[in-house]
Amino acid sequence: MKKEIIELAIRSPKIGVNREEFILAKNAAVKKLVSINGIGPEREFEPFNTMPKKNSEVFVGMTKYASQGKVYRAMFSFGFISKLMKFMKKMDAIAGVFIQPTDETFDYLSFSTHQNITEIALLRPKKGIDQETFLKARATFLKQLDAEQEVEKSYTFNVTGGFKGKDTFPHFTVYKNKEAFDNLMERAFELPYVQEFFKVFDAEIICFCKTIK
Repeated sequence: MKKEIIELAIRSPKIGVNREEFILAKNAAVKKLVSINGIGPEREFEPFNTMPKKNSEVFVGMTKYASQGKVYRAMFSFGFISKLMKFMKKMDAIAGVFIQPTDETFDYLSFSTHQNITEIALLRPKKGIDQETFLKARATFLKQLDAEQEVEKSYTFNVTGGFKGKDTFPHFTVYKNKEAFDNLMERAFELPYVQEFFKVFDAEIICFCKTIK
């Protein structure tokens, strides 16, 4: 497995914080973070839909760390922590996890391009469903999903840490483009394998996103 670690952060502005304030504080924290050697670049994704629905705008960001040591280094960077604390006063965290790809072919910089739609899912087993049953069901689901002509590829990840959503099982599915995504969604919920998978998971959050950078 690659030693690189990806921070996946899904956030919304706090009630009473306007979009511009939120983005200004977010960008200041990210700029300081990626100035540290071995951290970055940042990637951004813009959700156009989420499950469950959220009342406020959702922002999805990822940051690559060359190793676990770089994660620790960021946590002891006073310059970054001071910017992060200011940002945290303006945001509500939906999820914040550190993840590692289980697929050696996963390329952080190119797995999703501007033409793609990316589904970013953080799921957990339903009550009464054990982890092994859930993971087998997810593997079956993703194999069948990847066989659809509208899909490029799905990726799964191990969670190595975080502060919200550490008990989830993340996966990404990359769709060829918005038209392909829409075509598949028109029939998705009638597909038997989709219906079967819905029986075994609860979603912390599923974001259907355009790639910003």
